Amino acid sequence: MATITLPRVVPSPAEDAAALLKAFQGWGTDEQAVISILAHRDATQRKQIALEYEHEYSESLIQRLQSELTGDLERAVYHWMLGPAERQAAMAHAATECVQERYAVVVEIACATNSSAELVSVKQAYHVLYRRSLEEDVAARATGNLRSLLLALVSTYRYDGDDNVDAELARSEAKIVHEAVRNSAGAAGGRHDHEELIRVLGTRSKAQLRATFSCFKDQDEHRRSVTKALPRGADDPTGYLRALRAAVRCVADPTKYFAKVLRNATREAAGTDEDSLTRVVVLHAEKDDMGAICGAFQKRASCTLQQAIAKETSGDYSSFLLALLGS
Repeated sequence: MATITLPRVVPSPAEDAAALLKAFQGWGTDEQAVISILAHRDATQRKQIALEYEHEYSESLIQRLQSELTGDLERAVYHWMLGPAERQAAMAHAATECVQERYAVVVEIACATNSSAELVSVKQAYHVLYRRSLEEDVAARATGNLRSLLLALVSTYRYDGDDNVDAELARSEAKIVHEAVRNSAGAAGGRHDHEELIRVLGTRSKAQLRATFSCFKDQDEHRRSVTKALPRGADDPTGYLRALRAAVRCVADPTKYFAKVLRNATREAAGTDEDSLTRVVVLHAEKDDMGAICGAFQKRASCTLQQAIAKETSGDYSSFLLALLGS
């Protein structure tokens, strides 16, 4: 269930464009007026408003918003105003600038947020925006097994159905995953012999991979999941093992994965991770899974996501995120 709410009677794009121009005028920007409009319009309506604004006032609405807003609010509104594919392309591009630290963005786009067709659309948008391919930038900026894993994930075109699961294949490939986990435990310098593991993760459907992960747990003498069996605190200079865990979690249970990302982003002791918080809320507020993510977050955190955001953020940025969540 999506969480954004629309007014019972939606103003015309011309009325919204005029109201936004009025919010920009005067001594300072009326951020609450901007939020009251843009946080309560769907993607099609926002696009129509942007087109009307440019037609009437001969300037880009997105560029005007960037000049009028600042900080976390500006970044959140900028991404919200982009179309779904362009939004993810922009996030992926920023992530490739520091891919060892921001690998999760690429993994999420490849494994959790999109169908195979949607992933193709994101890569096409990336190509248009940056005159390069996503694969090209990942290959140029990642190294070692991290490069191999991310390239396999963004290059794949998976079968999206839940049928056609091969139980025997799942059992045999669970053994491959076990072998990779054993190799990880004894690897030095981040050199893991995971060619076959990366092949499995980069070629199988999500349903097939979930069957493989289930078989892995059945075969494990301690009944551990793949992510729990992988060594922690190991030598991981490229971030490969962290990316591998993220990929497995994204495939196994994306709702639980995003709830964990949000919980980590709003942990008081660690400090708020505004980038991750913005990414998940902006990407999912219009998607059918946001309600389930909020429910999973509440089970994990013993408070609602809205309560956590109200506590850990402030000002107009907080108001914008809460509006996207239906508050």
